[in-house]
Amino acid sequence: MTASTTAVPVRVPRGLRGPLAPMRFEATVEDCAVTYGEIPPELNGGFYRNGPAWKRPTIQGLDTPYSMDGMIQALVFREGRADFRNRWTRTPKYLAEEAAGRALFEWSDAHFGDWRAWALGEVERNSRTAGVPQGTNGVNVVPFGNQILALGENNAPVALDPITLETIGVVPWSAELGTAMVARAHPGDGAFAAHPKWDERTGELYGWSYSDRPPYVTLHWVAPGGKVRSRPLEDAPYNTVAHDVWLTERYLVVPFQPFTVGQDRIRAGHSAYAWDPALPMSLALVDRDDLDGPVRWISADFEAEYVMHMLSANHVGNTIVLDAPIFDRPPFQFEDRFAPGDGFVPFWKLATSGIGRWVVDLERGTMRTEKLGDRPVELPKVDERYYGRPYEWAFLTAGDPQPDGGMRMNTVVRRNVRTGAEEEYLVDEDRHVTVFEGTLAPRSPDAPEGDGFFLVPVCRFAERTSEFLIFDTRGFSDGPITRIALPFQIGWSPHGHWMDFS
Repeated sequence: MTASTTAVPVRVPRGLRGPLAPMRFEATVEDCAVTYGEIPPELNGGFYRNGPAWKRPTIQGLDTPYSMDGMIQALVFREGRADFRNRWTRTPKYLAEEAAGRALFEWSDAHFGDWRAWALGEVERNSRTAGVPQGTNGVNVVPFGNQILALGENNAPVALDPITLETIGVVPWSAELGTAMVARAHPGDGAFAAHPKWDERTGELYGWSYSDRPPYVTLHWVAPGGKVRSRPLEDAPYNTVAHDVWLTERYLVVPFQPFTVGQDRIRAGHSAYAWDPALPMSLALVDRDDLDGPVRWISADFEAEYVMHMLSANHVGNTIVLDAPIFDRPPFQFEDRFAPGDGFVPFWKLATSGIGRWVVDLERGTMRTEKLGDRPVELPKVDERYYGRPYEWAFLTAGDPQPDGGMRMNTVVRRNVRTGAEEEYLVDEDRHVTVFEGTLAPRSPDAPEGDGFFLVPVCRFAERTSEFLIFDTRGFSDGPITRIALPFQIGWSPHGHWMDFS
């Protein structure tokens, strides 16, 4: 193993202790140790994860993931072996601070020093930060063409090489994207979604940007060559945190939930985020084959609830079934329950979500909610070859409700969304073990939907070690067929995806 580390001391953020403590070094582990089983020879590709990591302390000592530099982790499989490496994404912000040898950015919401600070505000512009985008690209990483894209919460994508993780740079089509709720640092500083969807058959990437000013959401269809087609949702009812969407056979479905964000809130001394259940909930149905055509709006027939991450969708007769874990409210801190000065609380300690679905009646133009289970579940994944196609299999991280009102995630689940049948495996009951979001690697490019290997990162933070578990979907509840060990704690990386090299 080779690793480079920084010797700059740093305060571990209150919200990022234990399993969330970020990696602050870049590492390469060739031919990773397999402690159980064998690596399936069918695996030929990379499992990529993205998350925030401290390169250096911020000027204001900000504790939020959005102020930290994004770091990509890669577990690359070939010829029955696995190689691990992690690298910081060299965003324009990262490069500017690397050249200066110190932190340069100060955010308008960083002075709070409590849960209200998210690094979502404007940054102070001076001679060192002028023209430098403030995005850190630490939320998700997706395959696109022959590259992987590091994504943040509504900032320009940055491309990396999938083998070396060398940063290639901000995508050349960034200038054609919409604007986030902060001003562009320069004309090419566009914004893109953290959870875009793609159609494997066409290679087209379905993304969007959102803002606290009209148009609140702008959709972006990106062709494999980088050509962008855009469409603002001019009649959107209000600004919403458009974190994720559904892609169906016919529509891109954008939920408008009363989880909002705004610079005006920061100026008034509040968190940028707000939850206002009095606002109406609705869905925008945008025809995939007619981006410029009329948008169909569907209003909810139930009280406000919240979906943070989507599974997928099925058209059933004259209805659309939209599957997802559903919360009664976003698992974030808001002023109705927290006061200035209160510390940051991780989202899984604030609320629980259960498997459910929203059912859209296309004939009547109505929408209802269905609760399908009480067990806490989140971090949903599907066979991504089936984005925008009828689907059957879902993968979830599950666990137990906790006395403090949150949830502890320690189990992986394979669910048939058509029958409701589930297979599960308890990874560990130890409270010092954290199960992160997994992803499916198909057994082969033409394997049936859901047939393959489910890859699950696990952090054993009491031991300061980590491992990747490999489950065969043909015997999911039997447990992992392979365990790959890493001699350090990988830390919190919320999202990631598989890229096939076949």
